Amino acid sequence: MTTEDTLPWYRQFWPWFIIALPASAVVAGLFTVWLAMQSTDSLAVRSEDGVNVATERNLAAEAEADRRGLRASIEINSESGAVVATMLSGRDVDAQRSLELQLLHPTLAARDMIIELSPAIPLQDGVPVWAGHLLDPPSDRRYVRLSSDGWLLSAEWSGAAVIELGGVADGGH
Repeated sequence: MTTEDTLPWYRQFWPWFIIALPASAVVAGLFTVWLAMQSTDSLAVRSEDGVNVATERNLAAEAEADRRGLRASIEINSESGAVVATMLSGRDVDAQRSLELQLLHPTLAARDMIIELSPAIPLQDGVPVWAGHLLDPPSDRRYVRLSSDGWLLSAEWSGAAVIELGGVADGGH
């Protein structure tokens, strides 16, 4: 004697299990679309005419710094937020002009920090020095850029107290 299942299909386990698999994929896909729409692609930089020219400008500015033989050291005090930039070579840099220091987050432009470094009293041997202050010093990895009037020095920073920019010390950036 055989027994027959008398429950309707919607009260069975297996139809709902089979329906749940593709339904969960649809829900995950919709969540992924929502997540992608919440943030912009901060790695893409476009000019007024829509062309990605930031890399070309950076390369030209880094080439200018290399041509001048510029090297710098930046000290960041993680407790006080004090920033001191010292030019190690390339004495033709205008010591009266302010410098721009950028601490760029690798993926999120909203976490980028840009500060202006003002000229400070030179050291005893005439080395130009600039100073500034970070309100909230970062603790994670950043790309560091120091620039002024057509030149750019860059390096990667992972929280060290001293950052060397330019020459061999920047790791080829």
